[in-house]
Amino acid sequence: MKKIPTLTILTGCPASGKSTFAEWKVRTEPKTMRISRDEIRFSQFQEAMDPAYESMISKIVNGQIKTLLSNGWNVILDTCNVKLEYIKQPINDFSEMANIEFKVFDLPLAELLIRNGKRDRKVPKKVIENMYHQLQKTKEKFDFKSIRKVNKNLEYAIQNPELPKAIICDLDGTLALMNGRNPFDASKCDQDELNEPVANVLRNYKKLDYKILLVSGREDKYKEPTLRFLEKHAIEFDDLIMRKSSDNRKDSIVKTEIYTDFIKDKYFVEFVLDDRNQVVDTWRKDLKLPCFQVYYGDF
Repeated sequence: MKKIPTLTILTGCPASGKSTFAEWKVRTEPKTMRISRDEIRFSQFQEAMDPAYESMISKIVNGQIKTLLSNGWNVILDTCNVKLEYIKQPINDFSEMANIEFKVFDLPLAELLIRNGKRDRKVPKKVIENMYHQLQKTKEKFDFKSIRKVNKNLEYAIQNPELPKAIICDLDGTLALMNGRNPFDASKCDQDELNEPVANVLRNYKKLDYKILLVSGREDKYKEPTLRFLEKHAIEFDDLIMRKSSDNRKDSIVKTEIYTDFIKDKYFVEFVLDDRNQVVDTWRKDLKLPCFQVYYGDF
């Protein structure tokens, strides 16, 4: 039987001993790798805390963890993780790939400051104080108990088979290829390229009398050029539902509301076509609908 890997999430302030512990685990336990956000930042960006860099580092960290766990390696996530949201993120991302354990390094603040003073790469005193107090709050909200790997069976939403059958399809990156256009400016979306394989799926299902529901994160102020694009490429559809202008919430939230308000209990959704990871996850995990991802969507 294949052994389930373990993701160990370390939690503690700088100078609390996390890295020393992680390095010891790597030396003493087989197939165990340490992933350090700080080391990645230092090796590539010389500790610059630029938000654009941090987003890139998060992708590197997540990619490395996913690769290691999928190959049966144990992972030590050596980051501070003093905020609850930082702990929940890897739980959400990797609970279906590994057992998850926690190791908390909760030293007195005075000891942390003494240790920090002896380090080559010192952290500002105020930062350590803030992180220490944040950790105390997190300890009140989270129990740090081990979490067994989640084994999820395929589960779809219960729908009424008597309702009209429908396909939901996204526009940007799915039916329409932007070809260098700014995704936040759809004023020229009528010049987008058609994604022919996706268009053919819609055409074939339309011939089978399915309803074609186009659901887009584009603001509805761009409805006219959107309609021109659809007419230009002879895309038959039954409804076009777009984000309301000036609604700046995440795509996943907007599309969940569109589904709830305009589609749920009105159609039997056979499947969804989309490209963006966060939205694909919402269709699959939250709304329990089959979703076919047409392209890489890690953005």
